[in-house]
Amino acid sequence: MEEQNLVFIISQPRSGSTFLQNLLSNNTEVNTCSESWLLLNFANQIKPSLLSASFNNILAGKAFGNYVNDQKIDFTKKQKDFILELYRPLQEGYKLVIDKTPRYWEILEEVQQLFPESRIILLKRNPIDVASSIMKTWHIKSLSQLSTNYNRDLLIAPGKIHSFSLSNKTNKNVYVLRYEDLVGDTQTETEKIYNWLGIKYSSEVLDLDQNKKYKGEFGDPYQNSDKDYEEIKATSDLVELNKIQKNFIKGYAHYLGEDFLKEYGNYEFEDQKKTVEFAYFIHKLRNRNLEVKFKEEVQFLLKEVYFRFKKMN
Repeated sequence: MEEQNLVFIISQPRSGSTFLQNLLSNNTEVNTCSESWLLLNFANQIKPSLLSASFNNILAGKAFGNYVNDQKIDFTKKQKDFILELYRPLQEGYKLVIDKTPRYWEILEEVQQLFPESRIILLKRNPIDVASSIMKTWHIKSLSQLSTNYNRDLLIAPGKIHSFSLSNKTNKNVYVLRYEDLVGDTQTETEKIYNWLGIKYSSEVLDLDQNKKYKGEFGDPYQNSDKDYEEIKATSDLVELNKIQKNFIKGYAHYLGEDFLKEYGNYEFEDQKKTVEFAYFIHKLRNRNLEVKFKEEVQFLLKEVYFRFKKMN
């Protein structure tokens, strides 16, 4: 398999990547599967800083690097050939293979370096709506749970995705799309991407009922369900965030900032302000580097807790 046949869809979680994957694979030229997280299983070679281990992973990486250099092994080529071989079964009988794994945002630059001739679709969605959808879809009520499982997706991913999109403005192999544009005019946006991929477009690809290629354990739980997607989604859309979650959203919007939201995708959120809920979310982080970065939010939380305790007594 050649890297030119690879297409990556990368985004924050809950950004419509399964919907886009469905649209782009609903034809005879493109194949895909349920989220494989394939490249993240090689993160220790691709981006060792992402991983921690019971042994000293930094020393292990250095030792392995010394071995590769001493033995004059072209490890990058061998790794690349091996990974492409893993993708090969998906390509049989197809022109292109889509790997849709949102959390590849963690290794965006590394994916591009490893497969410079592959194509990358960056799917942006208003991060405020992403946060809301994460809590609704996965029934997350606790800010501790949200912080433990999604802190990097919410705090780091938007900036990383946007930075990559800016640095690849003239790169013919990188396509940037807003989720809001995709659902607002699905036919036009889908046809544009089909043309970019060099595959034949017809209105029939918009009829998604028969496409099962993307279904599996991982991905959008609504679209993976055998039940009617629109009915399930409509039920989900009725879920209301509680007061704590709404205040978290306001604090998250304040963290992102008006300027970033505008630049990221012409997004707006009027009621943004510092909140105890967002400060608590930061306070629960286990990543010390992030805690240092958000020292101001933690101090805000401590002051508010002290003020409320004093008021109660």
